[in-house]
Amino acid sequence: MKIRKMLVSLLFLLTAVSLAACGNTAATTDVQTNADVPSTDAPNVTAELFPIKTATRMDCTLAPYIVAIEKGFFAEEGLELVWTGEIPDSETLTSVVTGVNDFHDAHPNQLALWVQGGAKVKAVGRSIIEPDPEKIGDTEHRLLHMWYYVNDAAWDAGVKTIADLNGYKSGTILKSAGWTNTCESFILETIFDRYNVPRANFEWIGLDSDTSKIEALKLGQVDIIGIHPPFYDAAEEAGLHKIADSWDAGLGEATGTYLYFFSDEFIAKNPDKVQAFVSALTKAQIWANAHKEETAALTGDFIGQEVKGNHYYSENTEIPEDGIKPWIDDLVKSGALKEGEIQVTDIVTHQFEVK
Repeated sequence: MKIRKMLVSLLFLLTAVSLAACGNTAATTDVQTNADVPSTDAPNVTAELFPIKTATRMDCTLAPYIVAIEKGFFAEEGLELVWTGEIPDSETLTSVVTGVNDFHDAHPNQLALWVQGGAKVKAVGRSIIEPDPEKIGDTEHRLLHMWYYVNDAAWDAGVKTIADLNGYKSGTILKSAGWTNTCESFILETIFDRYNVPRANFEWIGLDSDTSKIEALKLGQVDIIGIHPPFYDAAEEAGLHKIADSWDAGLGEATGTYLYFFSDEFIAKNPDKVQAFVSALTKAQIWANAHKEETAALTGDFIGQEVKGNHYYSENTEIPEDGIKPWIDDLVKSGALKEGEIQVTDIVTHQFEVK
């Protein structure tokens, strides 16, 4: 374990050097702040705003940030969001630990693995959660965290549900598109467990985007894929067949949990700014849930792609531990962690919850 932590520390250092060489260039040449995004609803703020930095990303996870900028929620809390440019996923953690960025977002299982490896970071609030389909209505099912598809070959062979995968290509290891120890594996394998589909019957084929998953399934290179919004329409336009969605995991709102995290150092030095951040994002998420079409439009304008539906977001500052624990338990089941090695309190802080 000591050797592993030393290796992780060395990786942090090496990546930090890399960021110093090229990441900071992006931060100075590709910076966008809330001043760059026109807003008609933001209040007049004359006080100096505290800059809070994060990496630019071009997907629908940034919807709450765009809303918080456009609707003035960051400014109301004395903050100014600064985009520092796009970075590879592999540099996300190091950019926060080294201060190149102040915060980012991740699923609980990713944070658990980082903390187990020695990273000093904590989640301060929830972003995405799974909505109850019975409460959001049939027309808003696209807010669920993931939908699952098979191609014509599987559909014609009788695969209409997850349970039907048990009889498909008997004796053959089936292929799932995505990455292990992410939301892709956690949610789908939890559904497998629920419907008695052995995890051992599948291997994971790493693909980096939902569009590449759609193409791979269409070509028969994989047997099942999970897609995030806003790519549900693309999957259906490709002629794929939906057989399940993330609500089938049976975990309620915990299924889609996404967390905002900062370094322990930033939290210790700037607790008031973190509290302001949590407050601003909570306001933004309540607004986003109530104005889904406008939120989708704002997100689409920013990423340069039509967005017909985002995720669903937490409307309070609480981080229920029973919504985090299943993600950690799954890492134990997959062998990535040992029993008891990481607790929920190792990866989250309740310091910024408003009772």
